[in-house]
Amino acid sequence: MTYRLDDEAALCSIEILSEAVERTCVPGVLELRMLRNALRAAVASRTTEAVKTAFAMFGRVDPDYRRLIAHEALSLAARQKGRYAPRERMVRGARLG
Repeated sequence: MTYRLDDEAALCSIEILSEAVERTCVPGVLELRMLRNALRAAVASRTTEAVKTAFAMFGRVDPDYRRLIAHEALSLAARQKGRYAPRERMVRGARLG
């Protein structure tokens, strides 16, 4: 599977997930810190390998923590809804899709 980080929406998604991990991070839980660092590396490097590593790290996290992270990420995403949505264009007074 190929992961692409060439658009702002994909980067935003990974940043949201990284922030969700940060908010649910529990002191002493190494796997959460490693996941947070892997997500940060994916955003910084924008490489397929970094994204694969981050997804692999997420898969290793305890299912209860994954649920907490997913809930937090959905809440964060809802607050940013429309941030990267396509905008209507106006050309000489007429709207274009």
